[in-house]
Amino acid sequence: MLNATIQEGVAPFYTALKKRQYGYVGFFKKPKGNSGALVANFLDELSVDLLVKLPALFVEIGHTKVPYRVQEISLLQHQAIVQLCLITSRTTAYALQNLPIFIPQSLLQKEFNLITPSGFLVGFLVKDILLGIIGVVQAISSNRDQYMIVVAYQNKELLIPYGKPFIIQVDDRQKVLTTQLPEGYIEAMF
Repeated sequence: MLNATIQEGVAPFYTALKKRQYGYVGFFKKPKGNSGALVANFLDELSVDLLVKLPALFVEIGHTKVPYRVQEISLLQHQAIVQLCLITSRTTAYALQNLPIFIPQSLLQKEFNLITPSGFLVGFLVKDILLGIIGVVQAISSNRDQYMIVVAYQNKELLIPYGKPFIIQVDDRQKVLTTQLPEGYIEAMF
């Protein structure tokens, strides 16, 4: 497990803040201990280098992205123990349980080859490395934990999770989304 104390000051962070461009990265699960620390679940494994640069994480409360300054963070794969400033007790931490976490989109794009999906993927051709052409992206849907790509496949809607290990490449120029679906995935979906 890696521990890091958060450092302040990242220019892209404040630029994204002004433009209101955020990327969904996960959600808070539950409080950990009595000090107000929270377990955060991330969709992808975020690097400690990225997280230590962030002055704050944004939590969506009532359709508004509210910044919470990060005091300390401990990472382990897709989860982290996060201590936020002003959240000092288990009781106040419960108010953030199950709420989505966002970071500035510009930082998210630098961290991953994949970026948070939006309408720009609609119309992309979906090609699997083993199955070949699957179909065309019709829409992007999301729930609290995961973005899903809706693909027209044999006159049905096939849902593919957006993220590793399912999506392995997004080619903006060719407008092709390359997947690596697990064996039997399509059969299980129908």
